[in-house]
Amino acid sequence: MLLVLAVLLFSCKPDNPVTPSAYNIGSGVFVLNEGNYQFSNGSLSFYDPEADTVVNNLFYKVNQAPLGDVAESMALVDGKLYIVVNNSNLIYKVDANTMACDTTKPFKLTDFYSPREMHFVAPDKAYVSDLMGTDLWIINPQDMTHTGTIAMGNTTEKMLQVGNELYVSNWSYYYIDAYSHESFHTVQVVDLNNDMKVADIEVGKEPNTMVADKNGHVWVLCEGRSWEDEFGENPTLWEIDPMLKTATQRYEFKGPYDFDDDIKGVASTLKVNPAGDQFYMIYNNEVRRFDLATLTLSETFCITPGPDGLFYNMAVDPRTGDIYVTDAKNYMMNGMVYRYTGDGLLLASFEAGLIPSAMLFK
Repeated sequence: MLLVLAVLLFSCKPDNPVTPSAYNIGSGVFVLNEGNYQFSNGSLSFYDPEADTVVNNLFYKVNQAPLGDVAESMALVDGKLYIVVNNSNLIYKVDANTMACDTTKPFKLTDFYSPREMHFVAPDKAYVSDLMGTDLWIINPQDMTHTGTIAMGNTTEKMLQVGNELYVSNWSYYYIDAYSHESFHTVQVVDLNNDMKVADIEVGKEPNTMVADKNGHVWVLCEGRSWEDEFGENPTLWEIDPMLKTATQRYEFKGPYDFDDDIKGVASTLKVNPAGDQFYMIYNNEVRRFDLATLTLSETFCITPGPDGLFYNMAVDPRTGDIYVTDAKNYMMNGMVYRYTGDGLLLASFEAGLIPSAMLFK
């Protein structure tokens, strides 16, 4: 698989400040639509659950510019929304209430290899993971500058803070060694006090998302897939004790056809309910619930997509426990977002942009 980095970057124009439109974003959920790779058609939507209304192409409507190539993730701190655009290799800093770029201060940080996720440690310090480099970036969000790196030795993906430590998943090292069919099996731990890697914890193949339960233990969902099918395995869920820095329990999820060893299950996007005692995951194109009380997938909870639907990503509202699930459809048409109660009852749905993925609650 060859990646060709796009060189055409779109941005707000600080020498031509925009006049914020009538948009005054209140409480709700931002939906980041990835767009197609190398088409620079990523976009931003905002959904108000109280009014049951959605505004699409929000960033473009305010700033008269598209987000760029593959809108990947978001972070929200002190009234500023930070938008990571993966293949354009940049992060935008915008006003979370008006969506206007801050034209009086730096609003864009570039020159990453392939930025993925952003995690705040303090108002003036954040980490950025990278899919194609082996360092974790350290940035100052106040003036949007690079301030350092942490040598990880692996590519990095999702991040989860537990106390004064940051857990970082190594989803793949395909981009380091294009001829290798292996995948990383580790989650790394960074000491936030001295910006140093302090542990490598072995888990399953392709660890993607992580959550912390009510006891502060870290749970890691591993896809188990690989770039070559013959090297794949069934998805697994691992429990890590932060005190021991080791995985203490492992749960394997079977494929859709358990009798055929050549057909493997697909699992992604692990999320936790507000109480920290139930997990939700997208498993074989369904939303399933993993109960900590029984340490099994619930046999009574299952959310399935509509005809030709493709569940792509998921988020849980930390205030209400409502589950939001994105449907990427066929990757060529606008996707949908479905909102369910924590028990799986459909509450609402709305059309978003092209390949809706990351969601962030405001």
